[in-house]
Amino acid sequence: MEVGALATNCYIVVDGEDCLVIDPGDRGPSILRKAKKLGASISGIVLTHGHFDHTGAAGYLREQTGAKVMIGEDDAGLLVDPGWMRPFMGSDFHPITDAVFLKSGDTVTCGTTEFIVYQTPGHSPGSVSLYTLGHLFSGDLIFMEGVGRADLPGGDPSKLAESLRRILSSLPDETKIYPGHGGFTTVAHEKAANPFL
Repeated sequence: MEVGALATNCYIVVDGEDCLVIDPGDRGPSILRKAKKLGASISGIVLTHGHFDHTGAAGYLREQTGAKVMIGEDDAGLLVDPGWMRPFMGSDFHPITDAVFLKSGDTVTCGTTEFIVYQTPGHSPGSVSLYTLGHLFSGDLIFMEGVGRADLPGGDPSKLAESLRRILSSLPDETKIYPGHGGFTTVAHEKAANPFL
């Protein structure tokens, strides 16, 4: 689902009756209705990073479902105090103080599907990506023929470049990339066509 003013991609992954929501940036009630329509219960919420356009509906969904919220540790503080992003959050901010911290090598489960966590800092200090079965959920690490900004507070261009090098060299070329914004792409396409690489 495309959600929020910055057209963030929110992904709803269903395996049986289990559902994992990735980057619920806005439209919490719509996300909840969509999961129910798919016949699944939300058991987990993964935030690829702590920016408001990826986290805005996480608190609402957690309160409605009891699902655990997962995020890279270095971005977890933004769920309690959004700092520089506060003016963009509106009045419906739900702080999250009990998030589960993710680090490289961790696994996140949805039904029988396991996602491997990669720490991919650069766009933000705590950015993470999820990989499963030839599919990478990259957050704002990489887009179709683009990369995430590194000029926002906490961004680091050198760490972003290292994260991109590491992730693209470790995954098969046919891996499909599901980015935080814009259309889908593949590792092979980005290696060949991404001007930032």
